[in-house]
Amino acid sequence: MILLRQFFCEHRLLVGGYSVFLLFNTLLSAFLWPDLKENLEAWSGIAKLLPLKAVQDVVWMIEKEGWWAYFGVQQLFKSGGVVAMTVAGLLGSMLVARDVDQRTAEFLFSRPVSRTQLFLTRWGAGLLFLQIPFFLTTLLFWGIGQSLGESLAFSHVLLAHLHVSLFVTALFTVTAWLSVISSHQLKPAMLVVGFMLFQLAIYMVQDLWSISIFKMIDLDHILPIRYGDFPWWQFLCFLGATLASLFAGIFCINRRDF
Repeated sequence: MILLRQFFCEHRLLVGGYSVFLLFNTLLSAFLWPDLKENLEAWSGIAKLLPLKAVQDVVWMIEKEGWWAYFGVQQLFKSGGVVAMTVAGLLGSMLVARDVDQRTAEFLFSRPVSRTQLFLTRWGAGLLFLQIPFFLTTLLFWGIGQSLGESLAFSHVLLAHLHVSLFVTALFTVTAWLSVISSHQLKPAMLVVGFMLFQLAIYMVQDLWSISIFKMIDLDHILPIRYGDFPWWQFLCFLGATLASLFAGIFCINRRDF
């Protein structure tokens, strides 16, 4: 419990800012939906003039699927795939490397707990700080949709959220492992977030978007969940990356000489 409290105190500004941003995005998206829905044909015409095929496809899918596609773009892809991904990189980067960078690692590991327990406690705490705001705003988004007359099956919302949340978990765990083997607290974040921003950039390019990691959580995989087609292959990839990075982190933290 002391480790959890300490970890939260160290990162309360990051977690608080992240939570507020997700809440703001949810409320703003819901506020804009009625006007967007009413003028969807006009927005579709504007999108056709843009050189970005990804944007054109998103507008077309919203025009076809309505609130379900809008929910997938605003809450799952933007809040989860972009915002939560960035925070996952920053939070995971400081899991262990921050203490090494500030030369407090010796004090950290002098506690009467094993290195494995310490790593798992911090990893679990960071994961909660990431997932709780994301999950609560997903529930809020769904609830607002109900009040606007946009009905979505709660089971479909949960499955879609689970898919994207595991994507975020995988990124956080990879960064946590890199934090164990790094001596600078920002280096893992720069590697992971930089790589993911590059992936986001190539996702926007028509000829390259099929090889982007973000393709695994876009509307092509979210929308079919509504019709019983869950993206199991991508889900298992995220799960495998999470478990592999978690075991690698445990192995490295027990072998490293701090």
